[in-house]
Formats: sequence, structure tokens, C-alpha cells
Amino acid sequence: MKNMKQEQKDRYQIYGFILLAAVVVTIIMLPFSIVNVPSLKPGQVSPTNIRSPYTLKIKDIKATQKLKEESKRKVLPVLKYVSIENQVIKNVEDIGNFTDNEKKYLKEILKLYYRRGIVDQIPEGYSKVKVLTKNGEKVEDAAKFIRLNHVRNYLKQDLSQFVGEKRAGEIAEKIEKLVKPNYVYQKELTETLWSEAESKVKPVYITLKKGEVVVRKGERVTPEVAAKIKLIREEKEKGRGINKYLALGVLSLILFYLIVKLYKVVNPSAFNVKNVLFSFFVVTLDIFLIRVFTYLAKLIVESLNLPLNEHLLYVPIVTSTIFASMFITKKVALIHIFPVSILPSFLLPKPELFIVPMAIGGIFSCFDSRRYRSREMIYKSAFTMGFFLSLLQEMLLVYYYGLTFKPENVAFPILSMIGAGIAAVVVNGLSPLLINIFKFTTDMVYMELINLNHPLLRKLVLKAPGTYSHSVMVATLAEAAAETIGANALLAKAGGLFHDIGKLKNPQAFIENQTNGINIHDKLPPEKSAAILRSHVEYGEELGRKYNLPEKVIDIIKQHHGTKLMKYFYHKAKELYGDKVDEKKFRYPGPKPQFKEAGIVLLADTVEAAVRSMKDKDFDLDEVIHKLIMDEIEDGQLTQSGLSLRDIALIEKVFKKVLSGIYHNRIEYPEEENGGKNGRSG
Repeated sequence: MKNMKQEQKDRYQIYGFILLAAVVVTIIMLPFSIVNVPSLKPGQVSPTNIRSPYTLKIKDIKATQKLKEESKRKVLPVLKYVSIENQVIKNVEDIGNFTDNEKKYLKEILKLYYRRGIVDQIPEGYSKVKVLTKNGEKVEDAAKFIRLNHVRNYLKQDLSQFVGEKRAGEIAEKIEKLVKPNYVYQKELTETLWSEAESKVKPVYITLKKGEVVVRKGERVTPEVAAKIKLIREEKEKGRGINKYLALGVLSLILFYLIVKLYKVVNPSAFNVKNVLFSFFVVTLDIFLIRVFTYLAKLIVESLNLPLNEHLLYVPIVTSTIFASMFITKKVALIHIFPVSILPSFLLPKPELFIVPMAIGGIFSCFDSRRYRSREMIYKSAFTMGFFLSLLQEMLLVYYYGLTFKPENVAFPILSMIGAGIAAVVVNGLSPLLINIFKFTTDMVYMELINLNHPLLRKLVLKAPGTYSHSVMVATLAEAAAETIGANALLAKAGGLFHDIGKLKNPQAFIENQTNGINIHDKLPPEKSAAILRSHVEYGEELGRKYNLPEKVIDIIKQHHGTKLMKYFYHKAKELYGDKVDEKKFRYPGPKPQFKEAGIVLLADTVEAAVRSMKDKDFDLDEVIHKLIMDEIEDGQLTQSGLSLRDIALIEKVFKKVLSGIYHNRIEYPEEENGGKNGRSG
């Protein structure tokens, strides 16, 4: 069990990997293009031929805005008549500082103003206005109205003819605050009408066909050409806003965090820093491959001027599900489908054309990938994915476009199969590297180990032929037992072949290699003999690491004796030294088998060695095997292996069947009543 400090450290590492993976994926998804569209202004000479990189229907913002302004100009500002004149005239009558003549002149002038119309505001640029009255609406010239902010000047000018310029200025200043407009500008209503008029304007688009020459090298750029170049550059830059990158980064963070949470739900035993880092790596690899090969495919389509909608094209490459199902489990492989099918979908205007086929095709890619026994199976898995992905793509095209044939109906399956081929090549090529980096093993690795051409096995044949023969037999027993109980038969067989490679250090110290009848242990103290036997486990682990054996095989080497007692030398020591012998010195270092395949090899090693060493070949094989296995159970050597009593019973049955075919021990049958024997060879 991990302590709290280690768990916290692992958690921080995983959070760091989530952040790093999200940043890398966001960078990978940045739009890029090698098509050069220089920024040119009117009057400049183009340094190169500029073609539209793709068919564009680009919104002309300026032209559209101009139409909106024209439409807006056609909608007149709205004024509303308000009967305020009488109240203003009455207020003038109540002023005490004016003479009667001054009031008389002032009232007459104001009546003239109000008949003409005093308005608070009229928007600039309009020569006509719409006036709302109780009797309906009418259109008036904007010039006839007096602006409220001009009333003071008008009064000063008109009154000066009657009361003098100085007095006119004083009266105008005092009366200005009393004057109110009788025509009020309806701002909200006018702006609503303007908005409605603008909304009815259809956008103006500039259509550029793919490959269309915008300007040739050496030609002078006109304002129209400059506008097209600008719009092309804007289109190329489309989607590069910080808001989109931020959104993509947050989505990446969520999806990588989801991988971590799903690990704990679907396969808690596989959740560790190494596996999570591996998942992030292969998912990021998929997104990178999809991004690069999709870009190359579109570049080829553009170069060949093929009649395809480039925006709908993509090359589906899924390696992460195959890698995960090979190295971890199918459940973990299914987790990878979420980010791989969602994040690259932002390459397309219709994400569903990517998400649906990639998600379902990815599921098919991991069905056969756990028990690979040849590299051809990787191609089978990848092309199975490609087939179903193509089928789903065709169904979506039918859904969107009906039964009408489109070039994409041919392009999609071709690109899917290309993507499947790329995926298979990448998996085959990177598997050895990932195995070394992440210390993973697959059945292909075990297949390579059990072909008997490994340098360690060749050394074993030459230096310790007896041990080699024993190892081959142990491997045979282990493989048969593992197949029977559903364990990994290839791992069990590989473990059986390599479990005793530590005996290469001192082959003659082990009885199966002693051909001259001399046993070196006859002249050694028992504790020395026990140390020699113990050392073959330690040296075996050392050799395994030196020759880069898979970690599981090294574990079997370490665990194939568990912590068993070397009974012969232990009892010999007790005869020599009495009961004060330290039992620990006569036990193997362990640990006890930690998984089923290690437990199987321990039992196979014990049974094969014991049966091989029996001098009297006339023995009850079934009874011997049963006793040997029960001794291991009683000694507690299998308590941590995960083997159930049912598994052990099946293993015992398999051992009996295999060994009975080798040793052919004679089985005695009861005599017949007539005194004869019904004897048969086993």
C-alpha cells in the first residue's frame, strides 16, 4: 500500500500531466498553413502570384455595412407633437420683470416659433422627418424646425428690433429655460425601426473559387484586389482568437481529467502514474497524427484541384485504443475514445461527421488487440476499425445528402483505409520503443521469448543442459495449466523457460547438471549449500535485468521458490548443530508468488523437479503430485498468488495428465476371479 505522502506526490504528478497534455493538444490544434498570402495595400506591386487557397464565400463586411446604412437612411427619424405652447405662453405672462410691451412682443414671437415647430433633437444627415400627431403621421422637412438649443439666439435676434440688443439678450437668457419643445424626438422608436431595417439587409459575399488568381506577380494591387487579399487573410486567420484557444484548452483539461476519473471507475487496478502518463501520450499522439495527415490530405486535394469539399475531409488515425488494449486493458482503451473523437472534431464544420465514426470505429479497433500473437493482428484490428468507420461515414453522408452521389462517398473510405494503415504502421513501429520506455509487455514479447533462440536459453543449453531440460518441462506444464484456468499461457510459458537462468552462475551445484556422479554439496556445510541455492534466484534476477527481460518474467524468476524451506539442508544443519539452527538462512528470499502465472510456475517447478528426481519409477504419480501441491498450500506459498482452490484443483489435474504421458508409471489393476491380470501400460 502507498503511504499518504506517495499518494499525494502521485496526485500532483497526474495533475501536472493533465495540464501539460492540454497545453500540447491546444498547440497541436492551432490552425496552420503553408500557403503564403502576403499583406498588400492598394498601389503596391504583388511580389508573387496570389491564388485563393480554397473556394471561399466571404462576407464583405464593408459592403454589407454600406447597405445597412443605406437601408437605415430610408427610415426617417420620428418626432411626436406635444401641445405645450399654451403652457409656455402662460408662464411668460407670469414673469414680473418684463414690461407689458416686452411680454407682448415675446408672446407673439414664441407663437411664431411654435407654429414653425421647436424640436429637441434631429439626427444628423436627415433632411426629412416623420411627425406623429393626433390626426396621424406626416413627413416634414427637417429644416423647418427650430432646434431647442438655437431658441436663445433666435429670440435675441428677433427681440432686438423692438427692445434693443442689450435688453433682448437679457430677456432671451431669462426666457430660455421656460421654452419647451413641442416636437419631441422618439429615440427608442426610431432606433428600433433602424434595427429592423438593418436586419432585413442580406449580407454581401465575395465569392472566390479555389485556385482563382487574385493578382499576378508584378501587377499593381487595386483597392478591390487589396480588399480580396485582406478577406482571404482574415479567413485564414479565422479561429485564431484567444477565446477559441482558451475554450479548446479548457475542453482538453476536462477530457484529460475525465480519463483519470474513468480509470478509477472502470479499472482501478490499472490506475497508476505510469499508465496515466502512457494514456496521455498515446491520445496526444493520435490527435497529432490526425492533425498532420488531415492537413497533408487537404494539401494534396488542393494541389490536384480535386472536386472535394476540403473542409469535410479528415484522415482517421486511432493508435491509442490499440496501444491501451495491448499494454493495459480493453476497458482503459475505451476511455481513450472520448478525447480522440471529440478534440480533433474541431477541424470540421460538421463535428458529427468526425465524432460518430471515430467513436464507434475506435471501439472496434480494440476488440482483438489484447491477445496479439503476431504483428499481423495489429493490421487486422486497424483495418477492422477502418471498415466500420467507412461504413458509418457513408451512412452520415446519406443522412445529410441523401442517395445523391458525391465525391466524398469515394474519398472517405479511401482516407479511412489510409488512416488504418498509418495506425497499424505506427503501432508496430512504436511498440518496441514504448515497451522499453514504459516497461510494458505484450503477448508478442512473450512469443519472441519462447522461440528458444534467446541468448540466455542458448547459454542454458550449453552450460546447464539438465536445467534447460527441466525448464522446458516446467514451461510445458505451466502453459497447459495457465490455459486451463484462463491465465496468460504465454507469460506462464516464458516464466517457466527463464525461471532457473540463475543456475548459469554455478551449474554443477544443481543435481540435474551433475553427470559424473559427484555432488559438491557432500563436502559443503549445509548453510553454504543453502546460500548457493538462494543465489540462483538473485543471480537470475540480475541476468533478467541485464538481458532486458519483461518485468513480469523477472517477477516469476524472483517468486518461483517463494519463501520455501530448503528442507534437506535445513535438516542436515539440525543434525550437525542441533535445534538452534536459524530457519531463515534455509529459506528462499521470496517474495511469495504475487500473481497467478508466478504461482503456476512455482507449482510446476516443484512437481517436475520432484518427479524427475525419483529413482523408483514405480510410484503413484497422482498421489505424489497431490501431496507436493498440498505441501505448498499448507506452507502458505500460494496465499498471495490469486489462485483459487478451484484453480489449484484444475492445475493438479493438468499436471497429472501431462506427466502421466511422459513417465508412463504402471497402474496396478485388481486380479480377475480366474486368477489372471488385466494389466495395461499407462
